[in-house]
Amino acid sequence: MDNYLIDLKELGRRIRELRISLDYTQETFSSLIHISTSYLALLETGKRTASIDVLAQVAHVCHVSMDYLLFGMQEPLQTQNYRLFQSLCSQYPEQEIAASLSLAKFYLKNLSPVSKINGNK
Repeated sequence: MDNYLIDLKELGRRIRELRISLDYTQETFSSLIHISTSYLALLETGKRTASIDVLAQVAHVCHVSMDYLLFGMQEPLQTQNYRLFQSLCSQYPEQEIAASLSLAKFYLKNLSPVSKINGNK
């Protein structure tokens, strides 16, 4: 049963890391999840427990699972990539995103055969 106890400091650390990875200030992030900045600071330091509604908002905004937030279960690479893509899309104009995707597509199509064999797809 001990495996299902929530470590508030670790939960807060994960929330803070997610916020920073998306390049949000505490003010912006707290607004997105509908809480005060001071309450977010308390959550990030593990001094307060988040309600299920707040956790759901964090999970939604950060594109992570509740399992990851609560227990630190590793999120799939696809989820990490999606979160990174969402973050980049919010920071750059559509034309730059389209050009970058074209470059990425070209790069992936033209990986050397050695890279493909070694699993570095």
